[in-house]
Amino acid sequence: MKNKHKILVTAPLDFLPDLKNKISSEFDMIYSYGSNKKEIEGLLSCHHFHAWLVAPCPEYMIDYQMVSLCPSLKIIATPSTGSNHIVVKEVKNTGIEIFALKGTKEVEEIVASSEFTFNLLISMVRKMPSAFEAALKGEWRDSESKYRGRELRELTIGVIGYGRIGSNLSKYCQSFGMRILVNDPYVNVNNPYVEVVDKEYLYKESDIITPCVHLSSETYQMIDKSVFNQMKNGAYFLNTSRGDVVNETDLLDALKTKKLKAAALDVITNEYLGDKTTHELLNYARKNDNLIITPHVAGLTYDSEMKAQSAAYAAIKFFLNI
Repeated sequence: MKNKHKILVTAPLDFLPDLKNKISSEFDMIYSYGSNKKEIEGLLSCHHFHAWLVAPCPEYMIDYQMVSLCPSLKIIATPSTGSNHIVVKEVKNTGIEIFALKGTKEVEEIVASSEFTFNLLISMVRKMPSAFEAALKGEWRDSESKYRGRELRELTIGVIGYGRIGSNLSKYCQSFGMRILVNDPYVNVNNPYVEVVDKEYLYKESDIITPCVHLSSETYQMIDKSVFNQMKNGAYFLNTSRGDVVNETDLLDALKTKKLKAAALDVITNEYLGDKTTHELLNYARKNDNLIITPHVAGLTYDSEMKAQSAAYAAIKFFLNI
């Protein structure tokens, strides 16, 4: 063991036994999935880790204070495209390398989040969660007026960001006969079934709007009151990117005033800060049927997580020259 590099793994591996066994055979591994911040800090301060394979959605922020507890740490790898659970600037200033999946060839093979986004779109437009709950209560066609939705082929979707998820979602929507408007100044969109338009046109013409962007200073709260005001009355909003790309107070106002017919989210703000039961969006969703929220599960499939965690682990080995 003393000749092996030491690794801390807080990413979930119990459902990937082959990968877990591989890591434990190649590293001196401490596996601590599900540990809280205090427990992780204890491990970091007591062990000379060289690498840390982190969970993509921990209930704490990985910052300077945390990584400074382990001066031997060389690399942190996250099996996710986003890295907003890491205070990147602080961590990099310590000399620690950070690996995320964004921009890698491996991420292009992962479609779980794209599929889930389309699933959430259908669930929102066809009111699936509330219809399911009604059936469990014994309600049937006598309640049909409450659950009447729309056909997708009659709707226009506005996709902001034409990266992996945005382009995959557009492909799925095209197969259902939807009109697809796209805005992305950083991508040369060259698909005949997509209309490239400016944001203002997209906001005004779309029945459904979805941001498929990475969180940055440019995209932080990019969807706010000014955007909702430009949208059609009774439009839909869909977000599986990051909670912070939306001004949630403005989103709530748009839902309460019926400017939006409905919204569906897989992400909310402050996901990494513990108790979320009092979050204002969750409180609203408990009492209203025009907001669907799922607990950031778009990427949760055996297939996608195996690809993501294998890529993150390979990056650790490459960096450490193993």
